[in-house]
Amino acid sequence: MSDQPIGVFDSGIGGLGIFKAIQKLLPYESLIYFADRDRCPYGSKTQEEIRAITKSITVYLLDEHKVKMVVAACNTATVSSIEYLREQFPELPIIGVVPVIKPASLLSQTGKIACLATDATVKSEAQANLIQDYAVGQDVEVYNIACHGLVELIEKGLENDEITEKLKEYLNPLSGREIDAIALGCTHYTLIRPEVERLVPEGIRVMDSNEPVAKQVKRVLTEGDLLSQNQDRQYQYFVNGDTAHFNSLVQPILNGLFSEAQRVQMP
Repeated sequence: MSDQPIGVFDSGIGGLGIFKAIQKLLPYESLIYFADRDRCPYGSKTQEEIRAITKSITVYLLDEHKVKMVVAACNTATVSSIEYLREQFPELPIIGVVPVIKPASLLSQTGKIACLATDATVKSEAQANLIQDYAVGQDVEVYNIACHGLVELIEKGLENDEITEKLKEYLNPLSGREIDAIALGCTHYTLIRPEVERLVPEGIRVMDSNEPVAKQVKRVLTEGDLLSQNQDRQYQYFVNGDTAHFNSLVQPILNGLFSEAQRVQMP
């Protein structure tokens, strides 16, 4: 079983940052990436809708690709359905991603941080629990910013002036609030991290979950004796939307690690 692939999924290209982090940390692992572009974005959907979607993706990854682990490389999918998925698939290791509230709170010197996320993540019980457990206990104030429309702009293409204007809309109200750390609470936003860093004042630290998730993947695989040593590892990409546009978006992100995506039909 150790040579079976890891399945990574997101609503679109957002999970590629985690995908790359896993590639770098675990070079012998075969990876399957599934982009659910037909149902993107997840941020405006209900918890019930997201649970149904993520369950269908997990079934697809298990049935079609015999994955040994699933990584929900999407904050919204994680906060809405990770515990549900673990109940539905108790024998399958399932890794999620949550905003880096804890490390941002620990690093903050001013006691004020911001989290940029989707509406679903901002309103979720999981996000409220993170803030209660790791920020309030550190006397840290968290400014939750629901970034409506940003995922859709990123899915159009990273070289997009509208992204900059949208970021200014959400970042400008933070001016003067003494914030010294910003947590990127959506995996799509990690792809525009350089632009966020360019727009915020010097001294504000911008943080994401890509490397921590990859390290968690390694820990779980190691504990389960599931690490692969396969020199012939493969990376495969599947999408249920426009493959041509997806390929054009992914090529500059993954460079030589990318092979063209295949289109699949999902129930």
